[in-house]
Amino acid sequence: REDGRREEASMSSMGMGISQATWKPRSIQGARTMAAKERHGSRLCEPSPNNRRTKAFGGGARGVLCIRNVAAEDEMFAVERDESAYLALGVCQVYRKDEEGKLTEVQIIEPINPSTLECMNIGAATSFKFVTGVTLEDVSGEDKSYLPEEYHQAEFCEDFSVRTETCARTWNRPYPQESLMDIVPLGAKKSDWNFSVTHKRVLNEVHVVNDDDNIKQDKSIDVYGRFDDEEEK
Repeated sequence: REDGRREEASMSSMGMGISQATWKPRSIQGARTMAAKERHGSRLCEPSPNNRRTKAFGGGARGVLCIRNVAAEDEMFAVERDESAYLALGVCQVYRKDEEGKLTEVQIIEPINPSTLECMNIGAATSFKFVTGVTLEDVSGEDKSYLPEEYHQAEFCEDFSVRTETCARTWNRPYPQESLMDIVPLGAKKSDWNFSVTHKRVLNEVHVVNDDDNIKQDKSIDVYGRFDDEEEK
């Protein structure tokens, strides 16, 4: 009790004007917490509207600290763009569907990662018609002047800059550097792929999941006798 009265007197001296009749702390720690909120809350609770972590912490002292931590992490993990990095770039035949369901053929320019190009090189079916070896600098700003003529009528894929930079990093690994970059050397163009559009790739198609997508169990492995019940009905 004596400690409680001392805490109450201390908070009164801070200008809080708390009386025993209007406020009764459940513990001394609770009283200290509320006093700290009154002293610092108004100055620290200014979260940035664009900072996700600050919102999560309610914009208090932790939120202010997190802003500094996020900036430090971004600087720590920032990857410098290597303009001379190799990149396999292809022209792919895809389709767009209009409101009436009609498909229109479209040629798009897309980066190709090492594993995809390796599969294409051993004869896997692909919708890529042409592949050329370029650097990131060659296609910076979606410039087609350094690309072969077959690329000039094609469109750049969505998020082209981000995808090319990401894909170029996959080519910087030891195995692609040692074994796959000779498939389409820098500055070369290759077109003798196993081109096929049997399975058409539709850019704007939205797949709606329904009961037909469920995996059907074969009768030969029906250990629960479900098919027997259906036949009896």
